[in-house]
Amino acid sequence: MAKYPAKSTPKPGQTRGIQPHQLAGLRRRSVLMALAGAAAVTAFRTNIAANYLITDNLSFKVVTPQNPANANAASQFPGAVWYLLGGFEVSNGTARRKLEALQPAMNERAQASYIGYSNRGIDVAQLFIAITRDAYVRNINTVYLYGDSFGGMVAVALAPLLEQNGLHVKLIVFGSSPSSVADVKDPGKQYISLAGAVVPYLGLVGRLAWGVWSGLSNPNGQDMYAAAKSGVQTSFDGEQNSLILNTSQATFLKAFPAQYDGGIPASTGIGLLYDPHDFIVNASAAIRGWHRLLPANNFFRYDIADTGHASPEIHPDTYQTALRVLQDVLAPLPSVPRARTRYF
Repeated sequence: MAKYPAKSTPKPGQTRGIQPHQLAGLRRRSVLMALAGAAAVTAFRTNIAANYLITDNLSFKVVTPQNPANANAASQFPGAVWYLLGGFEVSNGTARRKLEALQPAMNERAQASYIGYSNRGIDVAQLFIAITRDAYVRNINTVYLYGDSFGGMVAVALAPLLEQNGLHVKLIVFGSSPSSVADVKDPGKQYISLAGAVVPYLGLVGRLAWGVWSGLSNPNGQDMYAAAKSGVQTSFDGEQNSLILNTSQATFLKAFPAQYDGGIPASTGIGLLYDPHDFIVNASAAIRGWHRLLPANNFFRYDIADTGHASPEIHPDTYQTALRVLQDVLAPLPSVPRARTRYF
């Protein structure tokens, strides 16, 4: 008869079938696997973050999406291009999304490009060099400028330089663009002042909350994450009392429109796209400001109600319709001559 080993009773603290040294080995392997997994996730996220930084920090670079619609526009309208100029600290990624929303309408007059100047601030000379270089390479002679929010000021500063160098600026569109710093509403002032008064009672969490809220309430074209981050940073700086006036672009913003001394020809059409209830820019004040600055030009205004501030990527259909109207009024296509009727 076969003999089977007698069953042993596990000692206290000992798991049946697994020896203590085996359990320790399993724990070590679990820990190592967890660490390896965490390392892989970290590496993956780091790679994404690095890629984001690389792509988002390509300052002063003209980007033209390579797609069939742009290729067709280039063949249909040779020598013409739309340049989208991003808003207040708008990243390249956001500028790209804005262009994607506007491109179907833009392609009815020209191929569409955007200029990425990242979050490093504005250098009009660098933007001018980027455009003229791109125009030379692509044999461009006619330019359409779309100023997204703060980009409208940049467009006005750039247009005379382009005209002086043989590039005709046929149309400038102001998409929620302030004509001066006085047109800009800045709820950040009130939020940060209030934070300074109540923070002693709310503590650190309160200050963070007020910072996030002030940033999101006053994004100025920034991504929501960037807006919240800038709000938090500003709320911790006791010397700052405004989200707008203390930035890398403050010098340009404060100086405008003194930076413009003429040079935009009367033949350049001026298109106005505003939400009358814009919570960032006083639309009526901005429109009056542009009329005062460019009295000789032909204007056309198209209200984009209930869209907020500079948001083609959020309301693409509304913006495309508006841009088509502005183009038809201010930059109409040559009419096809009709054949004369012969009478006998």
